[in-house]
Amino acid sequence: MIFDVLGYIGFVSLAICWIPQTIDTIKQGKVLIKKSFLLLYAVGSTMLLLQAIGIDNLPLILLNGYTATASLINLYYGYFPRTQRIV
Repeated sequence: MIFDVLGYIGFVSLAICWIPQTIDTIKQGKVLIKKSFLLLYAVGSTMLLLQAIGIDNLPLILLNGYTATASLINLYYGYFPRTQRIV
């Protein structure tokens, strides 16, 4: 039980880190983070997501699902920047 609580605290902490970056990326239509970092992060999060599903660990499924999604959004805008900014 305590380890699940720690997992959820970790999930919320890391989610808070990605929220501003992802929102800024969507608004700007481009990302300033290196694409190689985003690619490695997306691959790593996706692999950890698959592992978490395999061991049926909900905090890790949520964390890695969220971070994989956020890094893929940022990676998308890294390769396909939008020409106009959303206000």
